[in-house]
Amino acid sequence: MKRWKANYVIDVLLILCLIFVSVTGLVLMFGFTSGEPGVGRNISFMGTGKGSWLPWHSIFGLGMIILMFVHLILHWDFMRDQFKEFFSKENEEQEKVKKKAGEIDSDEKEN
Repeated sequence: MKRWKANYVIDVLLILCLIFVSVTGLVLMFGFTSGEPGVGRNISFMGTGKGSWLPWHSIFGLGMIILMFVHLILHWDFMRDQFKEFFSKENEEQEKVKKKAGEIDSDEKEN
């Protein structure tokens, strides 16, 4: 598989995991409230209990973490190059500012 295809597949799977984890997280947070069952608390959501949702939330959450690390590994060269470029440009700009400050000082001394 070509690298760009692998990146595309990983990105699509990451988005699907993110959506699934978000939906199950919202259901777990708002669909099931804590407390004693039968005392005004929801004990089922869409005909299922909290125990049916937790494993799916955990599985897709772990899958998302694994895919995130694979994504970072596939983009490591890009991130490293951007990191180097960011700091090299910052250093160049600082040197330019220092040179301009030095030129201004030398021009003022001549006048």
